[in-house]
Amino acid sequence: MNKLKTITAIDVGTTKVFSLMANVFTDGNLMTTPEIIATSIAPCNGLKKGNVNDVKLTSAAIKQTLQDLESQTGIKTKSAYVGVTGSHVSYENKRNSLKDIGGHGVITHDELNLTEFESDSDDQRMLLHAMPISYTLDGADGIRNPIGMHSDAVSVDTHVITADRTFITKLTESCKEAGVKVDAFVMEPFASALSTLTDDEREQGTLIIDIGGGTTDIIGFKDNRVIYTAVIPVAGFQFTNDIAYTYDSTYESAEKVKMEHGHTELTAIEISKNITLNSNKESQTIEVPARDIGRLLRERSVELAQMVQLKLEELEINGLDTMKIVLTGGGSKLPGIGHLFQRHLGRRVRLGEPNVSWSNKFDDLKHPSQATVLGILIWAYSCLQKKPLVGSQKTMDSNKTNKLIQKLLTTHKKLRLSPWIRPTANQINNHS
Repeated sequence: MNKLKTITAIDVGTTKVFSLMANVFTDGNLMTTPEIIATSIAPCNGLKKGNVNDVKLTSAAIKQTLQDLESQTGIKTKSAYVGVTGSHVSYENKRNSLKDIGGHGVITHDELNLTEFESDSDDQRMLLHAMPISYTLDGADGIRNPIGMHSDAVSVDTHVITADRTFITKLTESCKEAGVKVDAFVMEPFASALSTLTDDEREQGTLIIDIGGGTTDIIGFKDNRVIYTAVIPVAGFQFTNDIAYTYDSTYESAEKVKMEHGHTELTAIEISKNITLNSNKESQTIEVPARDIGRLLRERSVELAQMVQLKLEELEINGLDTMKIVLTGGGSKLPGIGHLFQRHLGRRVRLGEPNVSWSNKFDDLKHPSQATVLGILIWAYSCLQKKPLVGSQKTMDSNKTNKLIQKLLTTHKKLRLSPWIRPTANQINNHS
């Protein structure tokens, strides 16, 4: 087998940067699934609620993980796929007419594949993804796949995701200062969905709630299409900060207590149990009833569930009440939060752990906090699959129509891609 490419995926979070590296090989004309060869994690203090607040601190965290990957593998990262989230991201569903469709008598795959999405991007906003939801032919809407049909009056309903151009510039600068170019940006909740949802969940209707460090991201699927996305600026950081602020403790001590003793169900905590926190006052500690910590975490969890419910009330689709919820991200591991969400949202809830069976030497890549970076790798691999294996000088940067997954993976081995991802790699790396 010959090595085709080394892929690096980077999840730039509010509290940490998680990077991984994988090799892809060719066996004859067949491409192997990625082999994960290294992972690295570093604390990050350069973001606030998912937004880059300090380029140097963000760059330092990215660089630390890349140097660690290089020390493990001997491979220096030159470019990477980078996750994007934050309160700066906005979403809307739009309908656009498609020109020059049906000229061959029937609608063809190539016509849809080459159609350019008309962007409303401006100096303040940048188009990240445009995901087709359904098509309308001669006034008949809700058509999932128009290929092979006859019509010259075609429009598409698209889920459009844009980001603040200033944020994208800062994130790009952070990567450049760390010595790496951006192959493409990937929406983090979408990436988490790639690594956690099943085929049936994407088809029948599922809402994934990714509780990260600085934001909670929501993404909804129905009929194998993205139908809704949203960002809530409340997540793990706020849970920890509640403890630190209430008891004037160090943030590190509050985080440790949350991780080791936290629970949203007060009856699961012994009444007589006390927990020690390190005070912000030098060399002092604080004894706190464990149930008081649990009460703070429960109150914040209830507030987050209520904020999710308010977001879901924006959705106007049939069968919303029956859609399952999948909780993922580091915050989803807080004991009791799944049952709390199930009660407050009135629907089935399960924990979304990444389910990637690719070859790797890391048995611990199954934690919900790792779902995003593994999803970025899945997305990167799917882009690579669309490139000819031999006899081509094209690169990701020179493709005129970069792709975004529309019909999501039926397996993690072979993915189908569909039109429209912006910006291209050249646009990303040349804009600053």
